[in-house]
Amino acid sequence: MLPWSGEPGNSPSMLQARSPPEHEIMLQRNELQRLHRRTARIALYGSLLLVGLAAVLLFSITRAAFSRDRVDLEKSQRWADVDWESLSEVRLLQDYLKVDTNADDGDEYAGALYLAEHLEAAGLEVHIERLGERHANLWAILEGEEPEAVVLHNHIDVEPIFHPELWTVPPFGGTVDPPWIYGRGVFDMKSLAIAQLVSVMELAARGEKPRRSVIFLATGSEERGSDLGATWVLREHPEIAERAWVLLTEGGIVEAIDADQGKYWGTEFGQKQFVDIEICSHSKQSLVELRKRIARLRKQLGDLRVLPEVEEMMRSYAETRDREDLREGLSDPHQLIYDPAAFKAMPGYLEALFRSEAHPFPVKEKPGGGYHMIVKLHVLPGDDPQEVRRQLLPDWMLWGVDWALVERPASAHSTPTSHPAFQEIQRLLGERYPKIPSGPFFLPWTATDARFFRRAGISTFGFSPFFILTPDTLTGANPNERIALPGYVEGVELYSELVERLVR
Repeated sequence: MLPWSGEPGNSPSMLQARSPPEHEIMLQRNELQRLHRRTARIALYGSLLLVGLAAVLLFSITRAAFSRDRVDLEKSQRWADVDWESLSEVRLLQDYLKVDTNADDGDEYAGALYLAEHLEAAGLEVHIERLGERHANLWAILEGEEPEAVVLHNHIDVEPIFHPELWTVPPFGGTVDPPWIYGRGVFDMKSLAIAQLVSVMELAARGEKPRRSVIFLATGSEERGSDLGATWVLREHPEIAERAWVLLTEGGIVEAIDADQGKYWGTEFGQKQFVDIEICSHSKQSLVELRKRIARLRKQLGDLRVLPEVEEMMRSYAETRDREDLREGLSDPHQLIYDPAAFKAMPGYLEALFRSEAHPFPVKEKPGGGYHMIVKLHVLPGDDPQEVRRQLLPDWMLWGVDWALVERPASAHSTPTSHPAFQEIQRLLGERYPKIPSGPFFLPWTATDARFFRRAGISTFGFSPFFILTPDTLTGANPNERIALPGYVEGVELYSELVERLVR
């Protein structure tokens, strides 16, 4: 019979008869208590030992990490000890940012006057061409021993303030909050304009004629198609184009993930053609739906081809990619475009290098009634814009709406990288930043005035002298646009060195 388990039929009298003597119970109880205390001590001392080992390990790891990165940490904190607003190049940029030159209702003429003030103080004769109340172009020439000139081009106007409620600083305040300086246009492109201004002022201050002349050229309306800016100057003042040996403007790129790791420093030497399609309708919803269809169609694989410029770019660019599949694919672009799976795995900006694309803008209400939408065609050089339109926006998609294609004359594909100015840029970058790969860059999405200058037969390069992190470059046209002060100040000095080399 089993011991009692509380089942019916077993009585307490039966349990008592089978219980062990009281002294045995006491012995068992004492043994259990000793076992419990011993187990508790083992657990306590063991946990203390584990905590101690963990603390030692954590301290060792932290000390090793700090020792390994201490120099970089000190380097990254040097900006904190600098009185940035005491630097002349920072004050120049600050004051220029305070001039509201936004493309909607800003004053380009006021921006031109600001630049003229400093150019005249340096002893240069300044020409300002005012167009209407707000628009203006400016140029000043530092004459050299030879008439051929290095043209330093920038645009005065900046993007409008689309979401003022998202700004944490005044958009036109030139706020210095180290390690950054904030303001609309600080990245696009007033920082480069000041770098160009400083380089001209420093050359003029020497009182010696350079071998080549220097033309400082600031134009307006870039954010609105450049009809009153670069294209106006080229049409109305061809003598500037006739003197240009090379023209430097915006469009260069710097890919950097931290202060010690630059992935690629690209000098823009070519870009696509850009064609506008304006589509109008009395129905807002019809345009909204059309915009969705265009966006869906853009994601499909279209006609792909490899430009000689893109192939040249990839010889320097492909090996700098982090992903192995990108390195392999881009190293053989002709094979890549015949591998749909590999091609679709690429980021959108890389896909854009191999095809023409249509990018629809938001639907807007027209002042006179109805609605309209702009679709920008990004057309590979050599492609027929009319044929690209038929491929990306077939006739059936445009039934029931009014539309017009505004085609500009095609520009030259690119500027040869054999040009001495491009070679000098590469030498200078190699000396100053030997660990950062550099080379040519073909712009996949963005349009700059470089396309108009190339069309006029001017050798043109887009070059950014600022080693700044990629997140800063993404603030252009967005709230709280900024540029890092250390990269800006170093870039101003780098740009002056480049200009000096080019005019020797």
